[in-house]
Amino acid sequence: MCSVFDTELWGILDGLTLLQDRDFNRILIQTDSLEIVHANSNSGLVKRIQQRLRNIEHWVARHILREANLVVNQIVKM
Repeated sequence: MCSVFDTELWGILDGLTLLQDRDFNRILIQTDSLEIVHANSNSGLVKRIQQRLRNIEHWVARHILREANLVVNQIVKM
């Protein structure tokens, strides 16, 4: 078991891994969690994400309203 915060971080880390394996170098991370966007902790997951992001040419982490995140909402309903 883990927190929602950690679950979000795992999703971001897995997504970054997939994108880097496909040689993407411009990434937009969208989340409805302000805590994730401003994550600056000693968490091992945060450190692993930061390490991956250092190898990406251009990336942005952006907060969006849950209602605006239609893609994720559709995936959750599947």
